[in-house]
Amino acid sequence: MKSTLRYTTALLVAASIVMFQSPATVHAIQSSPAPDSTIDVSSAVRGDQIMAGVEYGASPGGGGGADSECEWSESLPRDASATGPGTAVIKHIGSVTYKLYDFTCPDREQQTTYHWLPQVSTEQLAEHAASIVYDNLPALWGNFAPPARRGFVDVGTWIWVNPVLWIPVKLTASVMTPVGRVSVTTKATPKKLIFDPGDGNLGSGPITCNNPGLIWMSQFGDRMSSPCMYTYHHSSATQSTGLFEADVAVQWHVTWSTNVGTSGTIGDLTLHTSHQMNIREVQALISH
Repeated sequence: MKSTLRYTTALLVAASIVMFQSPATVHAIQSSPAPDSTIDVSSAVRGDQIMAGVEYGASPGGGGGADSECEWSESLPRDASATGPGTAVIKHIGSVTYKLYDFTCPDREQQTTYHWLPQVSTEQLAEHAASIVYDNLPALWGNFAPPARRGFVDVGTWIWVNPVLWIPVKLTASVMTPVGRVSVTTKATPKKLIFDPGDGNLGSGPITCNNPGLIWMSQFGDRMSSPCMYTYHHSSATQSTGLFEADVAVQWHVTWSTNVGTSGTIGDLTLHTSHQMNIREVQALISH
């Protein structure tokens, strides 16, 4: 199999993380490490990229340009150091299986080098990227007008979350294969804002908004409607705590697509925040 790959190390994952800036270090665990082998199983986060890799011996290409005469092939059985006969042509790091490949370039001094390449499907890459996307979804807290602790019966309560954060969060994971790099981008898109008022049988039940709601401003006054609002018809004094236990949830729709034209859907993820609503009843006083 001919290859013109510019490839300097066998990467497990190269991921671009949205909204992730803190430096960190991650370590993988290699099972049954081979003596005298040069296997790097460390990982490091740098700025907005996370790279986790396994390198065996010298890197393909030696830092030079692509060579059309070079060829990838599955390694024949040998020991884990790739220097003698044996049977270890696969290994496991965590839940990932690696297969040993030969990278042969006839016109180089060291004609053949050996490299562990991860055996993962596009679906597995998507799931891996999704797990990091989930960790980077913003906490979208509910906001209310009137405020949560100063609500009124029969006065519409506006509900909204920060519209600046109502944007897709995505991450791209890629893996090297003998036929090229396969990349999968997983994207979580905010889909619905769901408000459960917490008044149970006293109310009309949860409402769903296909938007982040509208931020209330004083110039709107008290008569303007919001695309996401709820009206309480009973006081929270009916509850033993004097409060309605409300819930604001944002539903994210998670999809993936690849650089080879395939795509799919992982599903929906709903994140919740709890809010205590103090809804008061104002009695009119008529004097003669």
